[in-house]
Amino acid sequence: MNKTLVLSATLENLETLIAHASSFATDNGMDPKLVYQVELSLEEVLVNVISYAYPEGTQGNVEVNCSWEVRQGLTLEVVDYGEAFDPLAKPDPDTSLSLDERSIGGLGIFLTKKMMDKVTYDRCQGKNILTLIKHCQTS
Repeated sequence: MNKTLVLSATLENLETLIAHASSFATDNGMDPKLVYQVELSLEEVLVNVISYAYPEGTQGNVEVNCSWEVRQGLTLEVVDYGEAFDPLAKPDPDTSLSLDERSIGGLGIFLTKKMMDKVTYDRCQGKNILTLIKHCQTS
């Protein structure tokens, strides 16, 4: 089963995009605790796309593609047509440092990688494709 939603990459559409994936996961029987992790991860990814994918003064779309496989669980593809950017390329932040010693940024994608079972990035035909996989535990 697959389901896709394409909307303008704006903060006004953030809640709708997250609800799209959340309802898809819930409809497929995913445990509510795991759905919450998916929602947090997707919010982080989408805020980054909305904030940074398109040059200032331009507008573009973001699409959230949801798929479900019984043995694998939920796969989300977040696709934008903005500037090439691999959020996984930066090293993880050193969480042993105090807040004053840490550099700004990178914590959201770090948490996303911790909450999801697999996160990958690909640049293909002018698209950024960030894939998030959460293995299923059905309720």
